Amino acid sequence: MGAMMSAVVKFVVLAFLTAISAGRAEAAIKICNNFSQTVYFSIAYAQPGYDESYISRGWLALAPNVCDQFDSALHLSVFWYYAETDEFDVGGGSKQKNMWGSVHPDKQMWVATNSFNFINNLNEKPEKPGDPGAKMVGFARSIEMTPELNETLTIEANGNDVTQATHNADADASANK
Repeated sequence: MGAMMSAVVKFVVLAFLTAISAGRAEAAIKICNNFSQTVYFSIAYAQPGYDESYISRGWLALAPNVCDQFDSALHLSVFWYYAETDEFDVGGGSKQKNMWGSVHPDKQMWVATNSFNFINNLNEKPEKPGDPGAKMVGFARSIEMTPELNETLTIEANGNDVTQATHNADADASANK
């Protein structure tokens, strides 16, 4: 009798959790790379609970023609981004490095050579982090969507353009039922 009761309780709990998650919209920040080179993507966002304090994080490495979610735990209404490639040959002995976000930046944040997670306070002049490869770069603002952003940001094949598309998570959840 105890084993049967335990199975019933597990079934009821599982059914309850499934019903709750089916009705809840999932926010997501999906990054796609349609460019011919690997793109290293970083993100910055307001630190919850702190005025004018931002976190910059990186790198999400995206091979050509790959999409990935930046961090499934993030539930943001807006973020800032910076992306770059390594130097690559463009022919005739010339090399090029592409960057996105830095052309018309909205905020200046730190990035580093390797993986990083920096807290920047925009009210004060931020001190250089201890990482010797750290540099200040411009981050561009994403689309804003409340209460939570559900966006796909795509580095386009031409190596210059970035497109941003929002998705209605409620409609997507209904369509996927």
